[in-house]
Amino acid sequence: MKDRYGREIRSFRISVTNKCNLQCFYCHKEGHNLDNNNNRYIKPEEFGVIVKTSTKFGVRKVKISGGEPLIRNDICEIIENVKDKKIKEISLTTNGIFLEKYAEKLKDAGLNRVNVSLDTLNPKLYKEITKFGDVEKVINGIKKAIDVGLTPLKINFLAMTLNIKNLPDIMKFCRNIGAILQIIEFIPLNEELKKYYYDISTIENEIKEKSDKVITRKFMHNRKKYIVDNLEIEFVRPMDNSEFCMHCTRIRLTHDGYLKPCLLRDDNLVDVLTPLRNGENLEPYFIECINRREPYFKFNKLKNKNK
Repeated sequence: MKDRYGREIRSFRISVTNKCNLQCFYCHKEGHNLDNNNNRYIKPEEFGVIVKTSTKFGVRKVKISGGEPLIRNDICEIIENVKDKKIKEISLTTNGIFLEKYAEKLKDAGLNRVNVSLDTLNPKLYKEITKFGDVEKVINGIKKAIDVGLTPLKINFLAMTLNIKNLPDIMKFCRNIGAILQIIEFIPLNEELKKYYYDISTIENEIKEKSDKVITRKFMHNRKKYIVDNLEIEFVRPMDNSEFCMHCTRIRLTHDGYLKPCLLRDDNLVDVLTPLRNGENLEPYFIECINRREPYFKFNKLKNKNK
């Protein structure tokens, strides 16, 4: 199915919790906080029903996120329920703290690959960013995930003024272990965080000049992938980005059971958990979610114009 702007629905990102074992200062707490009580706690089999319904509208890839998904002790059961013959890939994004412990079980449950957040290899800076984090646990988790075949593994590096000098070390690390590097643009949520914003355009131009090959990912926001000395590097810009919006193929599920048409909006959600528990057909709710999709840059310009 396509939305009103001709964008196909191909991927589904599901938040399984809004809780996390770290306290990164920049966290935008993905997932909706409309209802935090146990009545909105989605069970593994409920995730399965929701995801299987999504395949009727073209979803072929599922990404599991949080919060931190590995703090759910039933995460492997969730993956087992999400598995479907129509789903070509199940991936999971994690901070990596518990990855070494769960990597083999996740693989056995049906997980294909992982994305791991890693903003620095410096233990002191890592703790400064995350408050409670031990970067050695993350590194060990990454290595274990690669060993058991949760690949291609991607490292998510959030580019900020306080860690941009660490990028060469991250690139070297990714090259040595065979990981793909995603350099992500930082989205400041308030005035205080704006001092950490770093324009990644300069870095991308430098990488482009050095690249041996450039690949455009047609079904992933038209994102460019650069191959530099056998290292794959991608740049992710969700902020005020017409390319990101116009080529978006993803819908989302919040941890408390709402379909989310757009990453950057919380004012157009569709409750899917209540009708599921009422025994209703979920297809009309997916149709409503898809119909509510519109490019954020277009919506944002109109909103600012009407101020």
